[in-house]
Amino acid sequence: MEVNLFPELNFGPELVAIDRLRWFKFCRPKILVVTDGLNFDPNDDFGLTQFISTIELATIYGTTPTVVKAHTGSDSNADITNFHFDDPNNGLSKSRYDVVFLFGVDREFSALPQSEVDAIAAFMEAGGGVFATGDHEDLGAGMSKDVPRVRNMRYWLSSETPDIGDTSRLSTNLPGDNDIYEFADQSDTHPQRLYVNYRTEAGGIGDPHPLLQSGSLGPIEVFPDHPHEGECRIPTNLNTTFTLGGDEKEEWPDAISGGGKIVPEVAALTMSHGDAFPGKEALTPRSFMAIVAYDGHLANRGRISCDATWHHFVNINIDGTDSGRSGLQDSMGNDTPNMLKIREYYKNLASWLMPKHRRICLYTPWIIAEILRYPLFEEVRIPKLADASADQLNRLGDLVIKSLANRFPVWQARQMLDDALESAIGVKEARTLNTIAQDFGRLGGKELSNAAVGGMVSAVIETALVNKDKQEIDVDALFVPAATKAARLAAEKYYHHSMDDLQRIQNLYKDVLRSLQNPKAARKQKNVAA
Repeated sequence: MEVNLFPELNFGPELVAIDRLRWFKFCRPKILVVTDGLNFDPNDDFGLTQFISTIELATIYGTTPTVVKAHTGSDSNADITNFHFDDPNNGLSKSRYDVVFLFGVDREFSALPQSEVDAIAAFMEAGGGVFATGDHEDLGAGMSKDVPRVRNMRYWLSSETPDIGDTSRLSTNLPGDNDIYEFADQSDTHPQRLYVNYRTEAGGIGDPHPLLQSGSLGPIEVFPDHPHEGECRIPTNLNTTFTLGGDEKEEWPDAISGGGKIVPEVAALTMSHGDAFPGKEALTPRSFMAIVAYDGHLANRGRISCDATWHHFVNINIDGTDSGRSGLQDSMGNDTPNMLKIREYYKNLASWLMPKHRRICLYTPWIIAEILRYPLFEEVRIPKLADASADQLNRLGDLVIKSLANRFPVWQARQMLDDALESAIGVKEARTLNTIAQDFGRLGGKELSNAAVGGMVSAVIETALVNKDKQEIDVDALFVPAATKAARLAAEKYYHHSMDDLQRIQNLYKDVLRSLQNPKAARKQKNVAA
């Protein structure tokens, strides 16, 4: 028996019939993976196929991405060969891609031409997400050493990076089952231990950085190991600049909301340690930075993440290709629990680096899919925005966010809350409110954010119903403005609701103050009332 639980917006059968993949194909995240010396061969030890397959099957705010594989040379498994970042036909631009992964091998004497560096910088300035890594010494410097921000978030030059064999090398290799240090330990089932930073701005005090959250699997505290890694760093000079299009740009601009420059953060450290084996000297243990991240969205730029080595991503360290070992998989090729966590890191990279405008677009199909999912579709009532009360919108937003947080990494649901509030009241105001919200209980940022999300949900469903018979829809022109406007209207409703609460509290405090100042009159008034 069909029960209509949505008298306000009867969306059940109507929305189930909508081909959301057709509607929202232009929202689909577009990711570019570029290498100059690794490859995309599933049978090669230095192939990136395990990483690529993880991203291709990932859901980024509920939608699987399109992944384009590019090689600066030749690779029969690449989608684009002889790739150049400044190529007008298939190079890196914000109109083509949302996130780019840079896996460089070429050394510092093979640096990119300035025009290609400028293409990456322009992409970043427009909000595109950038990931970059290399390996020991200057491996990867050719592609990344001159890229603004990236150049100062990791050591790239041979003059400043750890060596491959002497006591400066950075080894994370844990010995295998025989308890002896060997090179092949990088391909066994014993990963290195990551030391998560629980005090990042992006994660909030007590939570890992979003890159290292994995939902039900807990914090991501493991990585593939390797006997000679590179090293990330935090820039010490935040006043540097770079030139783009003839203009001088701040490398580390101030936050939109005020409060000074946005500084990269250490997401995790790891330990270098171990005994000698052929070609490698014994080491004095020391910690070093494994992951550094920069939240450029706070300054209206793209987000960036740098990693100590691409050995955290290549086949030999994941499935043991050409090593005689099984990597972080069992003998049947199934992922160990540790490998499942590492794959979550890969997915988090693609999701966290996603530009804000793409996230807003992705929220539309994400909301529709979640609303139609059991048990949420039995629990919610979706009012028309014009008729909704502030409390209705707050409750609706809270239900949707909690439902998403049960099935996706919590940080993604929180990202929707932040984006909704920023769309409603502005970036500076939203961040200020979230900072002081803990002092004001229900009058703080959380409820206002929930209401903004509730408004977005109502507008998305109503817009979908109105346009359900259309074959093609311009999401950016239709859904995104409707959702943004609804977030503002919902926030305004909740603002007035909160102001009423404040007025009642103010009146109560006035009565309390009168009572304190004139206790006799207060007692007399109490007796009269009795």
